[in-house]
Amino acid sequence: MKPEDTSNLIAAIGTVISVVSAGVAIWAFRSSRKTAKEQAALQARLTAIEEERRGEEVEARRHAQVTASIPGVRNGPGQLVLTNEGPAVARSVTVAISSADEAKPPAVFGLERLPGRPLAGQPMSFDLVASWGDATLINALVRLGR
Repeated sequence: MKPEDTSNLIAAIGTVISVVSAGVAIWAFRSSRKTAKEQAALQARLTAIEEERRGEEVEARRHAQVTASIPGVRNGPGQLVLTNEGPAVARSVTVAISSADEAKPPAVFGLERLPGRPLAGQPMSFDLVASWGDATLINALVRLGR
């Protein structure tokens, strides 16, 4: 082989390697752009899902409705029943018992289990003991947390 043929062969091999390298670089650049676009689209979908979940949570709080009742009026032991009558989970339910007149309110046991999270339609029962001289009318203030 003549020296100029060898140098032409080396130049041709160098050119091929340069073209292949440029092709790989272009492919890598396009691939990274495609991956970046896919990641951005995925992040946008995740953000939309999270915002929808937050909206549902806010809406659910609006629809939880917890009521207090004392089934059966009598002296002695009874039950204070908190029932979630709304369609959503009630979050951080608390209750405060007070007398509607000047007499002392009946004793309610088990309130340390609060705050609670009753599901839709789920009752929470607490033992209530009324004795002679206790208020016959009581106020039960039920609060839902956020």
